[in-house]
Amino acid sequence: SDSRGFREKGSFFTMGKRNVGRGGGNFSIPQKHHHPRGIFKKPPVKKDDQAVKKPPEPKPPVEERTGPSKKQQKRLNARKRLLEAGKIEQTTSDLAALLKKDAPVVMVLKDCQDEAELRSKFHSEGTAGATSKYFSASKYKFRFLLTKDGEPVCQISDKTAVKGMW
Repeated sequence: SDSRGFREKGSFFTMGKRNVGRGGGNFSIPQKHHHPRGIFKKPPVKKDDQAVKKPPEPKPPVEERTGPSKKQQKRLNARKRLLEAGKIEQTTSDLAALLKKDAPVVMVLKDCQDEAELRSKFHSEGTAGATSKYFSASKYKFRFLLTKDGEPVCQISDKTAVKGMW
């Protein structure tokens, strides 16, 4: 053994880098085969084939949609249904007033009209992390509100913060 920590000739450090194991063993990684340049080149195109090909015809212009998309229409219909069922409240307040976090309100989320949309805005659908407490603890309550402009807002409130709030 050398004073620098290297072993004698034939040891692991002096063998090829593609041999595996301490003593070399009978296993080695196969050599990489390099293909000669040009083996994957496309065959040359004849001049007659180029003349036959015509440029593609331009597509007619697409008409622009007016009004909400199909997905937005479904959300609007669901919002109307939730309003009739009493799951979401219509207010006379504007968006800025509803987004304020006052005394019992712990968190406010814009553009959220039901619990399915609310859960999708949280990590792991609200089942993990610091925000899972809003869904598992009974001290939190969700209020789904509509602004006077029809924008949905969700307020998460702490029921124990102010007595008699709910």
